[in-house]
Formats: sequence, structure tokens, C-alpha cells
Amino acid sequence: MSQEEAFDIVESTCKGCKRRDFIYGLLAATAGAAAGCATPPSRELADFFAALPEPVPPKAIPDKTGAVKVRLVFSIWDDIQIRKTWPNVGFDFRPVMKNITDALNAAVKGVNFVPAMSCDAKGSAKILEEDAKSGDVQGYLVIQMNSWPNALGGIVKAGKPTLFCSFPYSGIGGWDVQNAAMLRANQNKYAFMSSLDFNDTIGVARAFELLKNGTADDFVKAATEYRIAHTPLETGIKPAEGPLECLSPEETLVAVKGKKILSVERCSDSTKAKILKDFGIVVEDVKFDELNAAWDKVPDALAQAKVDEWKRTARKISEVSDATLFGCAKQFYGMREVLKAHNAVAISVDCLGGCYTGKLRAYPCLGFMELQDAGLFGTCENDIRSTVAMVVFNAMTKGRMGYISDPAIDSSRRAMIFAHCVSTRKLLGVESEASPYEIETHSEDRQGASVRAIAPTNYPVTTVQFHFTGNGGTGCVLVQTGRTFSNDPDDRACRTKMVVEVTGDFERSYRLWDLWGWHRVTFLGDFKKDVEALAKKIGYRVIYES
Repeated sequence: MSQEEAFDIVESTCKGCKRRDFIYGLLAATAGAAAGCATPPSRELADFFAALPEPVPPKAIPDKTGAVKVRLVFSIWDDIQIRKTWPNVGFDFRPVMKNITDALNAAVKGVNFVPAMSCDAKGSAKILEEDAKSGDVQGYLVIQMNSWPNALGGIVKAGKPTLFCSFPYSGIGGWDVQNAAMLRANQNKYAFMSSLDFNDTIGVARAFELLKNGTADDFVKAATEYRIAHTPLETGIKPAEGPLECLSPEETLVAVKGKKILSVERCSDSTKAKILKDFGIVVEDVKFDELNAAWDKVPDALAQAKVDEWKRTARKISEVSDATLFGCAKQFYGMREVLKAHNAVAISVDCLGGCYTGKLRAYPCLGFMELQDAGLFGTCENDIRSTVAMVVFNAMTKGRMGYISDPAIDSSRRAMIFAHCVSTRKLLGVESEASPYEIETHSEDRQGASVRAIAPTNYPVTTVQFHFTGNGGTGCVLVQTGRTFSNDPDDRACRTKMVVEVTGDFERSYRLWDLWGWHRVTFLGDFKKDVEALAKKIGYRVIYES
């Protein structure tokens, strides 16, 4: 699929909308129209905390007689979370869902939002069956509350106007993937919004009021115009540095040839073969047993010294015991010894699978931080393609360290929030000053220890991801550019959250998650042109995500 084919969905979802700048100005002049558009947001980006909706007094909810009836479907596993996923184990969604329902009914006077819950096609089919009996439901608002349940796929089968939104730092992974799939399917009664500002959910939901006398096309057009109008224009703030001076493609390939990545438990042979062919990088399998054996050999005094160092240098340590830190220190030194034994530069561990099953003795997050601070590579979730991206672009940029993340989209600030429970403290390279960091529990299960690192702000960023084969067997590289402007401390989801203003076409940010997965790798620095040159050298296609 070509770049043009990958993104022609942008035009099809806009239903003939004019260019962003025109819509932005138009809706500024017609605030309060049927889509509920208020004054477009300031071009100044600021820190923003995704607060939960407050309780609404019953008297604030108007009479809904004669209102458009919309089924509000919460796509969720459990009302009190028992799974180890975003936002975290034990999270009580019941007051959140009530407050969301009440807030929508209070603010959108012409619509009656009637709540329900579903986690899959079977649950959604039951909702549609119930609604078919009443015959008065005119549309659906699906809010993704956890990352991976899929109520949306069943709901769109009703063939009625559907709006898809997300609960901040909770359902964004599933939202990214499912929304991209819907756009690729070109659903003609479908609209979407991903914003950390709940006012945007309210604003876009006002498009349902048009169903009183209008059509599904009117609904989609109004919702789309609201989303685009309430995505700020680029600030135009100049980052702290210009484009990087990088190695040439030929020099980069020479630098990485023969480098070895250790894959702990999951990498396929076909993936290894492609990596070796395209980059000359070797991927070698390692078992949990080997890590545990190395863990056993770490001297207690060495581990304790590292614990003391973390306690001395961390800005804050929250709900993590000394015993947990001790195990993480042993994990770090154990991984380092395994790297030495295999003459490898990188280790990628199935950390969640290992920790959740007890096969891994401690979370490796702190150990990954230490390895990366020293110029080696430690990466989560046995994500080999992200590890390859870290190794390749570290070489190209002459030492910049990458950051793997689960990105969350925030249209209210024209932002991608790159979230993970680990990061290097030295994104600018091993010789740079270490950024402040905090030690927290691992977010999803509130166990072990992980890292919240504070990224430097006002730096250009280049975010990349490899896909080793695409349509026709051709590899590709995804590229997005931006500028760091904040670090989000929200307790929900992964601990480190680098907030980046997206440069270029923000609408492209929604498109590719179903094809190339959720992880991306972000580097401080502007080197898009160098990525393009490398892709050309190795025969990869470049696909732009902004």
C-alpha cells in the first residue's frame, strides 16, 4: 500500500470538508452552532491534567422528553477492574461511568444518553437486540474504557450514526487500533474524537442533536468539523536545536552490522531472518532460566549499592520497598552479565509475560534504564522491531537514545503522549546530564518497580517504527515529527509520559495503528530526512504519520 493509499481515508472521512485552516476560522465565527463548537483552542500549548468528570446534581439534568435517544456504550472488561491493563488493577469505573453519563445528559440538552456495558461482539449484539425492540435508539456513543475490549465492532453493525471516544489513559490502545480499522473500512456513519479534555467529548456529542431533524451525513459532518476545529494549529515555537548531523545510510549500516540483540522467549525465526538480511543485525534467543541463573550470581553487596544509589538519586520513590528495589538491582546486573556472555548490545524481554507468570523474578524496568544510560539497550515486551529501531537510529544519530512507548492521542493539545513504564534518563546520549526520574510501581498491576523519567522540553523529536515486511513483501518505516513540551504525571496508565506537539498533518496520526501496532520509538532530534535516506538505501517505503 502506498503512502497515498494509506491516507486517502483522511479525505473520505471528512465528507467533503474544506481544508483545516478554513474550518478553523469558520467555526470560530460560528461558535455555538449545532455541533456545539466553542471558541477554538489557543495556539499556546500548556500542561493539562485529564481530570475525571465531576458528579452532576440531578437537578442539572434537564427533562429529556422528545430528545434524540442515543445508547452510550462503555467498552469495558469489568466495572471494577480485575485485569492487569490500563489504567490499573482495582480501578473502580462505576462512579466514572455514572459521572460521564450525567455530565453528557446535563450538557447536551437535546440528547438522552442511555448507558450500557459491553466488552465484545456478543455483548454488543445483546444491546442491539434490546434497542431493536424499543425501536427508538437513533445513534450510538461508544467510549473505550479499557484498551482491548471491542464493543465497537458489534455496535457499528446497527448501521446507525456512531461516535467513538476514549477515556483518557485507559482505553486508548484499543481506541487507536479499532478507530484506525473503522477508518480503513470507510464506515460512512462513523465519527471519532480522542481528547484528554472531556469538554471535547461533550462538544462532539452535540452532533447527535442534528438527528432530530437531520441525517447521518449531517451528524458525521458536524462531528468531523468539531474535531478538526478543536485541534490547535501548530504553535510555531522553534525547538532548542535544529536538524541533527547524522551518519550517512552507508555509515549507519556499517555501524550496526553484526550487532546482536537477545530475545528473551518470543521472537520468530522469520523475523530474525529479515532483520539479519536488511540490517546485518543478529537476533539470538535466551530463556528466562538464563536470566534467573545470572540473577542468582549477583553479589548482594553489589545489588545493595545500586539500591542505595537509586534511593539517593531518585526524585521520589512511591510505594516501592527496599526489597523490591534489591530484586530489580539483581535483575539489572544479571541482564548485564547475560549481555556480556553473548557479546550482545541489546536485550528485549517478555517482561509482562515473565512477571505475570512468575517466570521472571523482578521487573526489569530499572535495569533497562541503567543499560540505556550506559549506551546499551534494554527493551520491554520482547518488542524486537522497536529494539532494532533503537539500535539503528542510535547509530545514525551518533548516540541519541530512543524511548519505546504506547502512544495516546490528545487532539485538545495537538499532542501525542508517549507513555511507558521505563525510559532512559539520557535521551540526548550517554555523555549528557541525566534527567530527573522517579521510581513507582509498575502501573497496570501496581507491583514491582518502574520508572517515571522527565524528558527535556522544547526539543524536536522524530518518532519511528519499522515493519520488516509490508504488502508485497517490502519493508517500511513509519515517521512522525514533533516537539516536546510537557511531561504528564497522571497516575493512570504507564508512568513516563512524554508529551509532544505533532508537526505536520495531525489527522494522519489516527490512521495506521491497526496495521503496524501500538508501539513507537521516539528520539530527541530532527532527523526525518536521514530516515528517508536510509529507507531508500535499503528499499523500504516511508510512511508519514503526520
